[in-house]
Amino acid sequence: MTEYYLVDVKSISSNQRRSSFNENDLDKLARSILDSEILLKPLILNQTGPESYEVIDGNFEYYSAVRAKEINPRGGEMVSAFVISPKDQKNITEQLSILNAAINRTVSSPSIPINNTESDQRLSNLEAHVDRAIADIKDESRKEFQRLNNQITDLKTQLPQKIEALEVLNNFGKVELTLKLQMASIKGKTAEKIITSILKERKKQGFSSFSDVVKRVEGLGDKRMVAILDAWNGTF
Repeated sequence: MTEYYLVDVKSISSNQRRSSFNENDLDKLARSILDSEILLKPLILNQTGPESYEVIDGNFEYYSAVRAKEINPRGGEMVSAFVISPKDQKNITEQLSILNAAINRTVSSPSIPINNTESDQRLSNLEAHVDRAIADIKDESRKEFQRLNNQITDLKTQLPQKIEALEVLNNFGKVELTLKLQMASIKGKTAEKIITSILKERKKQGFSSFSDVVKRVEGLGDKRMVAILDAWNGTF
């Protein structure tokens, strides 16, 4: 099933180079994204790991989102996207191929004169479609923000326990951290990558909050951090 999400820009990668696009164009769209607080055309992503994604369609939009994050790290932290499930990927790829081919044919076809009434009607229909699409995306964005706010509220109610969890991340050794991550079903190379990053970052400076952990530790995202805390619930 294809799902709409707000995805952390830093967790997304693209197999197309940024240099393929004009930096001025990227900057214009980036500033528009920041001003409107939304990307009108969400990215289409393939999930490659628990907290990692690759662009299937929308490379220009992706690099504009990257530029938006460079301009305003807080305001450009998240970008709207559709995440494609593995079973839907073939159908979505075919759909994109059909759409792109149709667009190319439209662009290359000779112009055919049409009367103003027909043109105005098509324009009105297009504007109505765009308005509905924007409304749907904003509604999904509000739901996603509400879900995150609810999670933050839950975390605040468990603050004493979470302080102890932060102590674990600041003080436990490699073996203890490995056991703790196993409780959240994080094992193997993924766990090793996270633990290595935790040990490296806390040598520089202790973690001051869970948002600080997510920001500095490679392989961790908001969802995975919440999953870890849920798994540790009641173990202190």
